[in-house]
Amino acid sequence: MNFVIRFRRHLRRMVILLAAFCMVSVIISAYYLYTGYKQELEISKPTPEQDCGDPKLLPYRLFEMKTAKPIDTSRADPMVLVFIESQYSQLGQEIVAILESSHFKHHAEIAPGKGDIPALTNKDRGRYALVIYENILKYVNMDSWNRELLDKYCMEYNVGIIAFHKANENSLLSSQLKGFPLNLHTNLALKDCCINPRSTLLHITKAKEIERGPLPGEDWTVFQSNHSTYEPVLLAKPGSSENIPHQIADEILHATVVQDLGLHDGIQRVLFGNNLNFWLHKLIFVDAINFLSGKKLSLSLERYILVDVDDIFVGKEGTRMNVNDVKVRKIL
Repeated sequence: MNFVIRFRRHLRRMVILLAAFCMVSVIISAYYLYTGYKQELEISKPTPEQDCGDPKLLPYRLFEMKTAKPIDTSRADPMVLVFIESQYSQLGQEIVAILESSHFKHHAEIAPGKGDIPALTNKDRGRYALVIYENILKYVNMDSWNRELLDKYCMEYNVGIIAFHKANENSLLSSQLKGFPLNLHTNLALKDCCINPRSTLLHITKAKEIERGPLPGEDWTVFQSNHSTYEPVLLAKPGSSENIPHQIADEILHATVVQDLGLHDGIQRVLFGNNLNFWLHKLIFVDAINFLSGKKLSLSLERYILVDVDDIFVGKEGTRMNVNDVKVRKIL
C-alpha cells in the first residue's frame, strides 16, 4: 500500500516537472521565433533612401549626378504639340485628357511617317513650348528632313520632348534606341517601385515611400545607359528572375522613367517605359510637363476642399455635423 502511494507521488512529481519543462521550452522557442522574425522584417524592409537614394544602387554608374540646365521657353507660346498614333489610341486619349483637365493648351496631330509636320514657328516665335510623342519609335524613325526640322526647332527655342515606349509581343527584348546611347529592355514584370529623390523634375510627386507590390502588366520597358545625360526618375525591381536580359541581370533597380539632361544632343527629354495606367506615371508626366515647359504649363500645389453645406444639415441622423465637428475642422 505504501509502495503504491509513493509511486503515485513520484509519478505526479514527474508529470509536473515534464509540464514545466514543456512550458519553458515553448516560451523560449516563441521568444527566438519572434525576435528572428522581427530581425528578418527589419532586414528585408529597405527604406527609400536605401533603394533610391544610394547612387551605388542606381542602374547607371555615374561618378557624379549631373544637373539639367534651366529651361527658358520665353520665345515659344505655352502650347503642347502632341503626336498620337491615331484618334482612337488609348494612350493618346489619356495624354489629351490630362492636358484638357489641367487646362493646358494643346494641338494633337497624327504622328507623320514621311509626311510634313505642322508649322512650328510663327514669324520669330515658336508655336509650341513642348512636344509629346505617344510612341517614341515614331520620333526616332522620322524621315531625316522632318527630324532635322524638329530637332533644330527644339534646340533653337529650348523646347523639350516627352515620349513613351509601350512594348508589345513583337518588340525586341533588348535593343538600342536608334540614334541614342540608350538601351531598351522590354516585356518585363516589375515590382516595388520608388522615385529617385535626386531627380530635378519632381514638383507634385514626392520621393518618400516605396510603392510595394507588382506593377500593373508584364510589358514594362526599362532603360539602360552609361551616358551621363540620362538620369533615372522612377525605378523598380524585377518581378521575377525570368526573362531578365543578361545585360542588366546584376542590377538591383531598373529605370522605367528616365530624364535626358540634353548632354547628348542639346535637347532635354523625359522617356516613359510604359503607358499612363500606373498612377505614379501620371504624376511624373504632369511634373515632366511642368519642368520641360519652364513652368509655363504648371499646376499649383494649393489644394481646396469643397464642403456641400446642404448635405451637412439635411444628412441622415448620425452623419450630420455637430458643434464638435465644426470646432475640429476650424482647428485643422
